[in-house]
Amino acid sequence: MALLAPPSAPFASRMAIRSDLDGLPVADARRALAGLPAPGGYEVLVKPMRYRKSPSLSALCEFDERRIVLRVPEPFRPFDELVYHSARREPVPGMRFIWLSENVMFSTRRDVLRFLYCHEWLHWYLREVLGRRAMAEAACDRFALRHFRRREVTADDVNAALRGCRSQPVPELLLAA
Repeated sequence: MALLAPPSAPFASRMAIRSDLDGLPVADARRALAGLPAPGGYEVLVKPMRYRKSPSLSALCEFDERRIVLRVPEPFRPFDELVYHSARREPVPGMRFIWLSENVMFSTRRDVLRFLYCHEWLHWYLREVLGRRAMAEAACDRFALRHFRRREVTADDVNAALRGCRSQPVPELLLAA
């Protein structure tokens, strides 16, 4: 199967960004996401995420609303998160897997924004560009993990991340909605 290049609007300067997070103006959010591919026609919304005990990662791609929502822990303090990026099958009878993970330190809001955006952008890419189901969590985590600290992400990076990803096509009924 041939993989497609992302749409022609490749960088954050062309994104529609809105920030509901106090202390993070749109200009700062745009700078944080600079060098990342744009989600053609989708708005990026940055919202605060309140927590009781410790910060964590939270975001979603709302296909019906044509919006990517990035939730930044508030108040922000550096934290680490265990990111599961792939699985290996155990050599035992039945279907058992060992999940492979990496502990990632998020020391700035920029790190959180870029990681969450890379993850959710790949969900968008799978559905809107490739017409596949966007539920490839391990592939999205792997893509975000490899690229969120890079200055620029290209179509070659996306295509490399999707090699071996076996997500299914989106049913025609869902695409028409």
